[in-house]
Amino acid sequence: MRFFMARRFALKNLRANRLLEIPFVLSSGIMGMLFFIMASLLENHYVETRHRDLPLFIRVGTILLCIFTFIFIQYAVNFMLKKRNKEFALYGILGLEKKHIRKIIAIEFFCLFAFILVLSIVGGYLFGQMVFLMLNFIMKDVSGRLMDFPFSFTALFYTTVLLFVLYLFTLLRSSFRISFSTPMALLQKGHEGEGEPKSRVLLSLIGFLFLGIGYGIALLSQGLLSSFTYFFLAVLAVILATYLLYISFSVLLLKMEKRRPSYYKPEKFLSISGLLYRIKGNAVSLASISILSTGVILSLATTICMYANIQNKGNSLFSREYSMELSPFSYPEKEGEDLKQSLNQMVLESVNEPSEVEGLYTMVTLATAGYVEEGQIIPVQGQENMVNAKDPNMIILYDLTGYNARFQKHISLGENEILLCNNRNTPKNPDSLKIGDRVFQVSEIQNILPVDMVALGSYGIVVRDLATMEYIEKCLQPKEHRSESTGIEFSTHWNLKGISGEAYQPKYSALKKQLKAFPEKNFKGNARYSVENKGEYLQSQYEVNGGFLFLGVLIGIIFLTGTVLISYYKQISEGYEDREKMQIMKKLGLSDRLIQKTGSSQILWLFFGPLAVATLHCLVASKIVFRLLGLFGVGSLTLYAGCLSAVLLVFALVYLVIFRLTKKAYTRIVE
Repeated sequence: MRFFMARRFALKNLRANRLLEIPFVLSSGIMGMLFFIMASLLENHYVETRHRDLPLFIRVGTILLCIFTFIFIQYAVNFMLKKRNKEFALYGILGLEKKHIRKIIAIEFFCLFAFILVLSIVGGYLFGQMVFLMLNFIMKDVSGRLMDFPFSFTALFYTTVLLFVLYLFTLLRSSFRISFSTPMALLQKGHEGEGEPKSRVLLSLIGFLFLGIGYGIALLSQGLLSSFTYFFLAVLAVILATYLLYISFSVLLLKMEKRRPSYYKPEKFLSISGLLYRIKGNAVSLASISILSTGVILSLATTICMYANIQNKGNSLFSREYSMELSPFSYPEKEGEDLKQSLNQMVLESVNEPSEVEGLYTMVTLATAGYVEEGQIIPVQGQENMVNAKDPNMIILYDLTGYNARFQKHISLGENEILLCNNRNTPKNPDSLKIGDRVFQVSEIQNILPVDMVALGSYGIVVRDLATMEYIEKCLQPKEHRSESTGIEFSTHWNLKGISGEAYQPKYSALKKQLKAFPEKNFKGNARYSVENKGEYLQSQYEVNGGFLFLGVLIGIIFLTGTVLISYYKQISEGYEDREKMQIMKKLGLSDRLIQKTGSSQILWLFFGPLAVATLHCLVASKIVFRLLGLFGVGSLTLYAGCLSAVLLVFALVYLVIFRLTKKAYTRIVE
């Protein structure tokens, strides 16, 4: 066959199969657009220089995008080839050789991938400008302009290479499929469903077992360490259970319905029989939609929650606008108060007048760990116990002078008295607490612990003086288990009054240099130190969490595209099959109203079933996901519940739109 003749066949086929190929081009084009945008951002000079952490998130997103692009395109290609098995079989029967069919397919896919490439590049560049501005917005960077997002020829090259590789793989796969199939085999494949498993009961039991494991881990995991360890095991178990139960238990459930007397009513008979047939042929697709929908909802809910919590986290960690921390690894006990005075003096010397400093105080803190049980704190004896299922409690010690200065209080404590708080509403703090050989009387105070400690059950203890703090340190951290990274920390906090942050910047930089030289002079360099301000911290958090949000939105778009693609092809497949069945039912004398009613009820069950399953998965996962969000300082259950509810609502509305669009395509085929 000459190229001219093959081209005519290919163009005719493209027009005839546009109902299948337009969604393929659009969905693949969206993936290509996203890849072009990611590749452009990776090469963007502005992103590299202004957003230090963002390229890492973009690289991770690019890898995920490549994986899912490959999966979705191959799924779509497999569906299109399956729908055209009858056509390829007829070609063979009419005398076309397999090499001629391969040539026609090669031209068809070349045209399709050419359209995808154009859509990826043009749409990627135009949409990429909006993404670039959105990125700068969520990272609180107002200096980014459209001219900072030039057209990237490197991104053009990478996108072309990706699509060319996908084209070659698709061509090889389709050629292999045709070369090793006879016309009769192709005709049979055109009517094959995904099959019904023989061991339905066994597969159902295995499915419920894995579902129980996944849900059990999500609901019963108590500690952060165990939650983190078993989270991915729970995810894999639930994914496997979803596929197994869709394939086996859904069929069993419908077959049980057939045994009920009501089954023999016309409407019930047609609905259950139709559902049973559809489930057998689309179980894997329905399970995939459930998994992808769960991924969309959780990825968006968690990243939005983390982003919305940034300001609250900053307010918790910074009681004043500026903070300076020094943690010497060792120092004479009597120098503690002198060190506090030295740090305060450094701050006062960084401004022209002492009146320009407001709310200045220095607090001494010590972070350690122990088990708070039955009115005593039991020390953690070495690192080997830190991986137990039960997490140790974090213990943060504060000095009374710093506490009073921070909260403008005038509390005094006796030798064996402490103030106590925790970041859990329960259990109630004990009336007395034994630490080592001493028993301290407890007075309860409001929670002063930083929000980033919320992942672990933490206790804050305000002690009378540094001597008491060092006693508790020795009790909870035996000398053989201490490391250089632990020790008492001196932190100085202050606000500015009558001077702007810009005017203070040179003096702030000089203060950083002065603090850097301080340990060298006083502790022979054996100290950790840092100088921060709330604005810098918030900016860095907006960059990191903005990157997470960007990644979450990207994953959401990828999964949503896959959901739309699978849903559309499922509806198209059912439309072609139902058209034949409806003609048969009409010939048997069934009314149009009954046929349409039973068909609509089946579509509703099959379409909104995955949404219900995804919602259930998300609700069960909420406990373990919320606990893991504590690693990022999210401690408000109300915030997480609000984000999850909002995402569920929006996704349900989007899902409804998808349903209406795909139902139109289904109706067009059937009628």
